[in-house]
Amino acid sequence: MNLLERISILMATVLTLLQCQLSQAGQAKPLIKVVAGYGSTDGAIAPLWFAKETRLFEKRGLDVLLVGMGTGAVSLRALIAKDLEIASLSGSGLVQAALQGADTVILSAALNGFVFKVFGAPELTSPAQLKGKKLGVSRYGATSDFAIRLALKKWGLNPERDVSILQIGTTQDTVRAMQTKMIDAGVLSGTASLVARKAGFRELGDLAELGLHYPMAPIGTTKSFLLKNEAVVKEFMLAYIEAIHDFKRNKETALAVLKKYSRNDDREILEDSYNNYANKYLPLPIATADGIKTILAELGSTMPAAKNADPEQFVANKIAREIEASGFIKKLYEK
Repeated sequence: MNLLERISILMATVLTLLQCQLSQAGQAKPLIKVVAGYGSTDGAIAPLWFAKETRLFEKRGLDVLLVGMGTGAVSLRALIAKDLEIASLSGSGLVQAALQGADTVILSAALNGFVFKVFGAPELTSPAQLKGKKLGVSRYGATSDFAIRLALKKWGLNPERDVSILQIGTTQDTVRAMQTKMIDAGVLSGTASLVARKAGFRELGDLAELGLHYPMAPIGTTKSFLLKNEAVVKEFMLAYIEAIHDFKRNKETALAVLKKYSRNDDREILEDSYNNYANKYLPLPIATADGIKTILAELGSTMPAAKNADPEQFVANKIAREIEASGFIKKLYEK
C-alpha cells in the first residue's frame, strides 16, 4: 500500500468518525422543561438557585424555568393551580393544603428546624414586651407566621389577642416596614437578620431555640405531577442534592448566587447568610415524621382533620431514599 492509499484510508476513517459524532449530537435528547417556583429571597432556599446558576439541572437533562413568586403562600396557590410543577414553599402550607383536599406533597426539606429570629425596635428588650405591638410576617399561613405563633405561646403571649400579626411580604419588606415604624417587630432570617442588626434593631428571640423539628425550605409538588413524572422529579432531586453539596464546598460561587437572588451586595451580610446556612443544610434533605407532627399539632387546634392524620401521607421520601441507597450522596461527600 503506497502513501497515497494510506492517506485516503485515514481521511475516510476520520470522515466516518465525524459523521458518527454529528449523528449522535443530532440525536441528543432535548432538555425537559420544568416550571419551578420559589417564594422567598432568603438564603434557606439557596441550593435551588445554586442548581440553576451552576447548570446542575441541565446536567440532569432539565430545562428549569425558575420563577420568583414573592412569598411561599403565592407559590402554594400557583402549585395547586398547576401554574408551577415544583416549588420551594412553606411546609405548614403544604400540609394544610393537603388537609383541605389539595394533592400537595413534600419532596424534600433542606433544613430541620426554624431558622428565624425576631427583631424589634431598640426600646424593646424582651419578647414579653411584644404585647400590644405590631409584628410582621411574610404572609398568613407562611412558615414565618406558623413559627412565630408557636414562639409567642412559649413566651406566654396569645398570638390572637396579645400581638397584632401583620403580613408584610419578603423579609426585606419587613425590615423596611420596621424602619418606617409601620411595625414594631418582625420575623426575619438570612440576610435580613444582619441588615436589621446593622440598622440598630434588637434581637428579641431565636426561634431555633424552640428545639422543634420542622421541614424548613421544603420542595413540594403535587401527587398528580409526581405520578406522571417520577423520572423527571428524580433528576430534579439529584441536581438539588448535588447543589447542597456544592454550595457547602464552593463558597465564592455560593456568595455570588446569594448576591444575585437576594439583591444585596454587602459582603458582610452575604457571608453571614452563607455561614448561617451552609453547615445546616441536610445532605439527605427529607422531612422527618417529627417535623410533620409539629405542623399537625399546631393545626389541630383549628383543623380537626389534623389531629389523627398520618404524617407519612404528606411526604414523598421514596425518591430521596432511592438516591441515598444508590450511594450517590456518599460518593459526593467522599470527594
